[in-house]
Amino acid sequence: MPVSMNMVSLLLQNSSGVMSVGVAHGEKLLFDSMTDIDLAGSRNVELYVKAALLNSDKTVADLGCIFVDIGPGGLGATRTTVAFANALGFAKKIPVIGINAFELIGYHVGHLEQKPVVCIRPAARPNHYLGLYEGQNLTDFSYANTEDVKVFIRRHQDTAAFAGKFSFRTDESELEEPWPLPIANVASMASFLHVALKKYQLGNWTMRVFPVTETSIGNVR
Repeated sequence: MPVSMNMVSLLLQNSSGVMSVGVAHGEKLLFDSMTDIDLAGSRNVELYVKAALLNSDKTVADLGCIFVDIGPGGLGATRTTVAFANALGFAKKIPVIGINAFELIGYHVGHLEQKPVVCIRPAARPNHYLGLYEGQNLTDFSYANTEDVKVFIRRHQDTAAFAGKFSFRTDESELEEPWPLPIANVASMASFLHVALKKYQLGNWTMRVFPVTETSIGNVR
């Protein structure tokens, strides 16, 4: 379904632990909290949303859709943001569309580097979330142990860029094998909007979304 040029959307990203909020009108980004120094460091979702709407000259009543980052990543921050999105969507009777964080950072880094992107974020030790973003699709999305992640990195390190956050040291004094450096752990709001509008066009709308957890995905084979 084509995006309505009159649709006002709210974009919420927080799985990295860095809160960012955007407001868009159709394909035009009206507000990006990453450029607002007054919001830097705050973890108050409501404060971000109020500032986003105020600076966009919009109100909650104008919203036609909410897009929210559902992780994987920091589960506390993700749950808080997803709960806020679900509550607002329910109250306003508008769609809430969840987007995997690896689609966001995968698209962002892939657009910059013009390569497939290996996305990694830490989970409960010694495990990690892992995925490959290629051809604007997220594949091999898994919950994997450290050794499997290392094998996956070695398999792709010569052909892919990297996104997310990872370290395999268990002791600060331990020497670690050199690994590729992630280029970004947060998507720009422009990248978020691009991915969000593609999701909207698929028409898989819902009134409630859920965060990604270890029990919701499989293991690397």
